[in-house]
Amino acid sequence: MLKVHTTIFWRSIMDDSSTMTAGPILLIVDDDENILQALKRTLHSVDATVVDFNCPLKALEYCQLNQPNVVISDQHMPEMNGCEFLEKVMKRWPNTQRIILSAYQDFNKVSAAFSAGVVEKFICKPWENKELRFVVEKALTKPVERHFSTEEEEPADFSGLVNFHGIVAEDESMHELFTSIKHASTTNAPIFVTGETGTGKELVAKACHNESFHKDEPFIAVNCANFSEHLIESQLFGHVKGAFTGAVSNQEGLFSAAKQGTLFLDEITTLSRSLQAKLLRVVQEREFTPLGTNTVQKFHAQIISASSNSIGNAVLEGEFREDLYYRLNVITIGLPPLRERGSDLIHISRYFLKNHCKKENKSFRKFSRDAIQLICSYDWPGNIRQLENIIHGMVVLNTGKEITAEMVIKALSTTVNGFITKQNRTPNPVINMENKPVNKNESYESEIIPLWVVEKTAIESAILFCEGNIPKAAAMLEVSPSTIYRKKLSW
Repeated sequence: MLKVHTTIFWRSIMDDSSTMTAGPILLIVDDDENILQALKRTLHSVDATVVDFNCPLKALEYCQLNQPNVVISDQHMPEMNGCEFLEKVMKRWPNTQRIILSAYQDFNKVSAAFSAGVVEKFICKPWENKELRFVVEKALTKPVERHFSTEEEEPADFSGLVNFHGIVAEDESMHELFTSIKHASTTNAPIFVTGETGTGKELVAKACHNESFHKDEPFIAVNCANFSEHLIESQLFGHVKGAFTGAVSNQEGLFSAAKQGTLFLDEITTLSRSLQAKLLRVVQEREFTPLGTNTVQKFHAQIISASSNSIGNAVLEGEFREDLYYRLNVITIGLPPLRERGSDLIHISRYFLKNHCKKENKSFRKFSRDAIQLICSYDWPGNIRQLENIIHGMVVLNTGKEITAEMVIKALSTTVNGFITKQNRTPNPVINMENKPVNKNESYESEIIPLWVVEKTAIESAILFCEGNIPKAAAMLEVSPSTIYRKKLSW
């Protein structure tokens, strides 16, 4: 039998379209009556009128005449799934905040709906009462944040340069990422962060933690690539005394130490297949067993994982379990490489320059125009980490008021990411441009002058002739100054 529970009279609403509920409305939809009652008990203290239905079709009828402030819907229901229901609610009331309940059976639909803005918040079954109340109360008391794919919805506090929990950005793509982090932080669902090495995946994990309801709980980060298989298992699960040779005392694992906070697992694709199977059980059952004991402990923390390698390729090549991939990849946050972040490169460079000058008590105030052009012409394969290290090194090793192009070239000349180092280059030879016959007994390779050597000689000669004026030398060579800068970096 269909049941409708509400603190207002349903019949009078249907009979009189002018009758509306005073105050905020919290609408709950789940086909399981026991779940409905459990949700009502958990949320009885929230400052809202709670209306609940066990049929999404009846809930939609209600929504035709009433705008709920917040809607909580189960994902799996016979008439339509939760994503379909919330999409219809969104079309009728775009400003209603939409929360989905799911036990992970339908990853693709839920993830796609989240990315499309149909689902704004995600609650896992079984839920934590504290988490659920926090999410609902926050949704009821704060203005609705519309999805960033619609017009006129960039948050006002994102205008201009933003420092979002240590992530400095002005580029629009990063503002969208900040919005995604805010949405993702309202859930305890696993989050997967993708991006090249050095793009700031741990900063994103910390931002998710700091935006969440459990920000006062521990944040623990571990790089899985730094440990052997046995050691990482002991680090994660913990062990008791005598569990293995060398286990002279009990040790609490990271699953336990994280408590109700956040556990960040970086470079997760480096885990062995056997350890992946054990991690799958932790994520799926929310419990773990320390090494050397049969005592099962509950796992309460949120898992955020990341990898600089393509986890999709790892799955296809059989190096990473597909079922674990889906468990960990409920919410995906992708970080763009630094070279694709537009003007952020300059802003971040100036931010690092200011910070490291303060730390090192140096007086640099700016980059020269040529230095800026050189920084922009470089691909930064090591991304933000490489940029910060290069700027820190320049601040320490130089003096003055301005970072010059020569300082940048010198700092980048020994890098191994994307450029051949000076140490690996043949010393600059004296080139004889005169034609001479090739000795048949000698190798052609020893007689042919490499093209880069010819270019280097021509460029250095032009710069010497122009007394170090690179733009003038570039004009004489009929190339752009940035071309000369790139060539100099590769020598």
